[in-house]
Amino acid sequence: MSSKIKILIVDDNIPFCENLVEIVELHDFHAEYIDDGYKAIEAAKNNDFDLVLLDIKMPLINGVETFREIKKAKPKIPVIMMTAFALEDLIKEALQEGVFCVLHKPLDMGKLYSTIEMATQKNTLILVTDDDPLIGISLTKILKEKGYNVKTAKDGKSAIQMTKDSKFDILILDMKLPILNGLETFLAIREIRPYLKTIIISGYSRDKSGAVDLAMEKGAYAFLEKPLNFELLLKYLEEIEKLKA
Repeated sequence: MSSKIKILIVDDNIPFCENLVEIVELHDFHAEYIDDGYKAIEAAKNNDFDLVLLDIKMPLINGVETFREIKKAKPKIPVIMMTAFALEDLIKEALQEGVFCVLHKPLDMGKLYSTIEMATQKNTLILVTDDDPLIGISLTKILKEKGYNVKTAKDGKSAIQMTKDSKFDILILDMKLPILNGLETFLAIREIRPYLKTIIISGYSRDKSGAVDLAMEKGAYAFLEKPLNFELLLKYLEEIEKLKA
């Protein structure tokens, strides 16, 4: 990654901040720190940071409240939250409102670096969830050729965890999955990331699958029957891109 990536670290633990600045700058990022949420809001408003690393538990104003104010001022800045505590309600709020992910302290540096790289890339991030590896391979190849960043999951449980770990823009989801079916997976992900645009795919026609109809009623963006019409899939992706703009 380029040293041009500018990171704002926000944590009331100053020694932690100083240490983290040194560590991320070894990875060719530029980093600054602030130990107060209110100051962080002003800094985000007045500077062109590429990413914010933000602690959840802080005095005066917590991380989720700070995130909300940063989002109002600079809605496109990705925010990664950090916590050393089991703050499930705050974590749930943060994910639902668009935080890229929540990392737990002590930080896994390898995961931190890979998450920063994913959060700051500009391409649309798509999660393909299908237990058929050939579908995953073919969709990944086609979508990457079109400039999308693609990750794959082979089952619902993996997809749910991945949506916690990264802020995907689009989910392409098969209805027939092992352990958790597609509908169960879709509903669970909607609880975590309610804004995520989902394209349902299935080997069954829509009129033969009550699960597809229910998913559409609950907010899925579109349905495609297998074998997939790739031209129509790309059309849906372009439509979603326009909604983001």
